[in-house]
Amino acid sequence: MTEDTEARYRLPRTVTPNRYELILEPDLVAGAFIGRQAVVVTVHESVTEIVLNAVDLEISGGSLAAGDGRRIEISKIRLEPETERAHLELDATADPGEWSLHLDFRGELNDKLVGFYRSTYQLPTGGAQVIATTHFEATDARRAFPCWDEPDLKAVFSVTLVVAPDLTALSNGPEVERTMQDDGRVRVVFADTMSMSTYLVAFVVGNLELTEAVDAGGIPTRVAHVPGKGPLAAFALEVGAHALTWFGDYYGIPYPDRKVDHIALPDFAQGAMENLGCITYREASLLVDPATSTHGEQLDVAETVAHELAHMWFGDLVTMRWWNGLWLNEAFATFMAMLAVDAYRPDWEVWNQFARSRSAALEVDSLDSTRPIEYPVHSPDDANGMFDTLTYLKGGAILRMLEQYLGGDRFRDGIRRYLGKHAYGNAETHDLWDALEEETGEPVRRIMDSWIWQGGYPLISVSIADGALHFVQRRYAPSLPDDTSRWSVPLLVRQSAPDGRETTDAILIEADGATLPLIDPDAIVVANAGGISFVRVWYDEALAGRLAGSAQRALSPLERYALVDDAWAAVVDGSATASSFCRLVEGFRDETELPVWQLILTGLAWCDRFLEGAPRDGFRDFVRNLLRPSLERLGWQAPAGEPDLVRALRGTLAQAISVLGDDPEAKAQMRELEGESRNGGNVDAHLASAAVQVVATNGDATDFARYWQMVHDGATPQDQLRYLNALARFRDPDLFEQLLASSLTDDVRPQDAPFLLAIATTNRDQGERAWRFIAEHWDQEIERFAASNIISLASGTRFLSEPQQQVAVSTFFQTHSIPQAGLMLDQMLERQRINVALRERATSDLSETFSAPS
Repeated sequence: MTEDTEARYRLPRTVTPNRYELILEPDLVAGAFIGRQAVVVTVHESVTEIVLNAVDLEISGGSLAAGDGRRIEISKIRLEPETERAHLELDATADPGEWSLHLDFRGELNDKLVGFYRSTYQLPTGGAQVIATTHFEATDARRAFPCWDEPDLKAVFSVTLVVAPDLTALSNGPEVERTMQDDGRVRVVFADTMSMSTYLVAFVVGNLELTEAVDAGGIPTRVAHVPGKGPLAAFALEVGAHALTWFGDYYGIPYPDRKVDHIALPDFAQGAMENLGCITYREASLLVDPATSTHGEQLDVAETVAHELAHMWFGDLVTMRWWNGLWLNEAFATFMAMLAVDAYRPDWEVWNQFARSRSAALEVDSLDSTRPIEYPVHSPDDANGMFDTLTYLKGGAILRMLEQYLGGDRFRDGIRRYLGKHAYGNAETHDLWDALEEETGEPVRRIMDSWIWQGGYPLISVSIADGALHFVQRRYAPSLPDDTSRWSVPLLVRQSAPDGRETTDAILIEADGATLPLIDPDAIVVANAGGISFVRVWYDEALAGRLAGSAQRALSPLERYALVDDAWAAVVDGSATASSFCRLVEGFRDETELPVWQLILTGLAWCDRFLEGAPRDGFRDFVRNLLRPSLERLGWQAPAGEPDLVRALRGTLAQAISVLGDDPEAKAQMRELEGESRNGGNVDAHLASAAVQVVATNGDATDFARYWQMVHDGATPQDQLRYLNALARFRDPDLFEQLLASSLTDDVRPQDAPFLLAIATTNRDQGERAWRFIAEHWDQEIERFAASNIISLASGTRFLSEPQQQVAVSTFFQTHSIPQAGLMLDQMLERQRINVALRERATSDLSETFSAPS
């Protein structure tokens, strides 16, 4: 895209905003709103036209007023839908100085989950209810009010909502005034915000209840929810109070506003949104019952709440100058959420859990179609395309790598320097590196520029020669063997000698490699100690043999995880066989860590997809023999006080032996547990959740009907989602077709349907049928679902690994683009091609290995 194209979307800087006085009157029955605003602006040079952003709005008129009484009328309003801009032509020239722009406008409360939109729910007593709410990131504030909708054009916002007296009204600031109008409505005025970007403005109006405020270091925090769901708010309030206080201490800066409301919405396209003081969530990301939810479900809520609160400083107080810097906002919030949750629940070992996110980023970043973390953003579609795996997960992983290399205290002090210098303003990525470099004296900008401005990551080869360890790097990109990209690689290297001596060295591997003295000829060497660097590692034969023989004894959980992850990556890229992976994981029968088992089972699930008949029976026998010792050790009953991670492991293994192992006794046990749990019995949540999935894979029409009932009647959002998503696991063709058809009806909320269809595409037996449905109903899906969620419809295609399936998907997308996620689509299609090649290699290998039950 050329600079001329970029200029079509960027606003001129001849007139910029300072303060918005915004009055909105939503009509929830009519599904519309009217608005008025007075915006204090600075005219920087004489103008006869003001250009700002507006889309899907009708601007009925306005004027420009000066403090000395002069008034200039707006003579013509010209809207540009393609560039989402409004041109306000003035009937006289406005001289430089401060003016006030007055505009009247109106719009619809849309059903697209962006801008100012409507969310609906049913009261337990019956009757539909409407909530008017907002979601503006990245470029949708312009759908609610005319504005300068670019992140560096910060301003103060004074919001007033005129609503029915029985409705709750919330916005960024605390309510400061409420007056009854002659027409029976109330006028609710909120305190001015700090100077902030338009994408952070929020307002919510509806029949909502509020919890009592919890004090978090002097800041009142509440949860807003639909009536009756108050008991599900306590966990989020506890996590939120902890995180808010913890972040204030970590950043060394108090929370920059006066209150925090967490708002659970029945319809929300994303997981949550960091609107200053008025954070919005989908219900399952905020409301949870700890007594009936799994560790993973609670962790999702805790991480989401902490992520959004981290943004109050990193994103809201200090904001990227333009959307190319979005990665730092989101990556830093991802990283900080892990730190805060780790402090809240050390027993959850969240950095071990984060390894799975790191794996997802490594997979995407090994593709030919990857991208640099930071890259040019020109249009709204470009900005929306930044919300991806690389932004959140690779970004979070390299920040963790840097923090561990610099040391936690030095890293924190650099963050404090950065926030203090740029508070209430905007910054570029290099501003953070410079602050860390000034604080630590380390070459942070040079190190991190090598990770930010080029895609991919290194494979570190480690070998012994001449009494030393030699480290060499090259890009890990199987489709680009001659790529010459190089990185400055922070690496922790641990050596353990037979006599008990142990050393850990922090080294920096540059383009020409590095060496390190070997402490003992027979030392066990872990080249990525702690598993914290964003790399893959290859060891020479001697070093690899030492590791393989002592994995359980010599390696930490994260290091064992990295060993298995690198082994599976070698299978995918063709440098190792699938059968060699199976032989490797046989050595993990005594593994006790949840993330390691989850990774092993991910690889085995792929192997299962490539087998049929007798070889599959043999593979299932292998799985049963692999898992049974751990399940027998854990037992089927969770004793009182058992750690959450142990409970989660039991559920994971029970599901795997039932589905991958096709164990009849386990399947029968899981069916009993599902029925007991559904009928209110005291079943551990991890077994209950696993049982829902197991029963679905062998479910009949009666099960299908019961599951639908739970989707509507489940006591918590987690219960409802468990059963909804499990419907995509049914194998009966007729039931599966019913599920697909329901995805485009009111039986499934539009916020959930794209993800349900994506899961359906991963169904081992019916995935191709799901893809055909998606392709045949594409226009309906585009119309019904939020634009940001359309890419999810393609996410399951990588599991369709037959050659003819790949051709069908590729052909479809040649004529059906997803402009707001073009790079993500390219990556999904490339991953599908890779998995087709994997199937071609692995099928004969695995069939020969498991040709008869062992």
